[in-house]
Amino acid sequence: MWSATPADRLAGLYVDPRRTFQMVEGVGGALTESSARVWQKLSPVRRQEFLRAYFDPEHGLGYSLCRTHIASCDFSDGNYGYAEQPEDFELRSFTVERDEQALLPFLRAARAAAGGSLKLLASPWSPPGWMKTSGRMVQGGKLRPECREVWARYLVRYLQAYEQLGFPIWALTVQNEPAATQTWESCVYTPEEERDFVRDFLGPALEAAGARTHLVVWDHNRDVMVERAGVMYGDPAAARHVWGVGFHWYGADKFENVQLVHDAWPDKHLLFTEGCQEGGPHPGSWLLGERYARSLI
Repeated sequence: MWSATPADRLAGLYVDPRRTFQMVEGVGGALTESSARVWQKLSPVRRQEFLRAYFDPEHGLGYSLCRTHIASCDFSDGNYGYAEQPEDFELRSFTVERDEQALLPFLRAARAAAGGSLKLLASPWSPPGWMKTSGRMVQGGKLRPECREVWARYLVRYLQAYEQLGFPIWALTVQNEPAATQTWESCVYTPEEERDFVRDFLGPALEAAGARTHLVVWDHNRDVMVERAGVMYGDPAAARHVWGVGFHWYGADKFENVQLVHDAWPDKHLLFTEGCQEGGPHPGSWLLGERYARSLI
């Protein structure tokens, strides 16, 4: 019989396939307008090489769940919304035509390379400027109270438009990083504002439209995810619309908060929605691989 030394035990990894825990929904990356435009600039051979490397389930990484943005984000080629006409409460100007320039062709190619199936998580970085207290998409601001209903309908229209184009959205987050005022597209919600928007506007709008899309809240760092989940899940009328909590990796690790949310609300899901390596490319940096491994494990 093999006997482990103390050193072996420190480095050991023991797997019991008889015990299972949470389901892994999928692994992937962000499909953005900026990445789509870079992909378009590649030669046809390099485009296919890229797609195969990331999405091919047999010869590549097999990406199966990817995140994309609703209107513009910090990885877009400029600011844009889908209803640019000010005070367009009827959404007569609504169109996703801008996405046909780069993003949708990229999504179609990625899905084909993945074997015809690709789960999409969609996040808004900001409502159109006219819906916000600041009057612009960038540098924070809040959703105007009188625009909560039209913003909920706008998000439903996005889901419907993408489904008509052949891309049913698997999950939707309420807001990317709702506690951050960024120089790029951003919109701030207090815990109570996010709860009330889900309970009174977005949840009912999704329900009325018969949307099958999962709703994910928070979509920000692990540091205060317990408090944010507590406010949302503490209201049964809001919680019934919510599939789970999304979280990012910036700031302190705070892995214990993920465990606390899981233990307190085991019927709800957890999804790591963003982990971007800041500061440009880092070729040859093993530390970045360790950062991904630490967060995944």
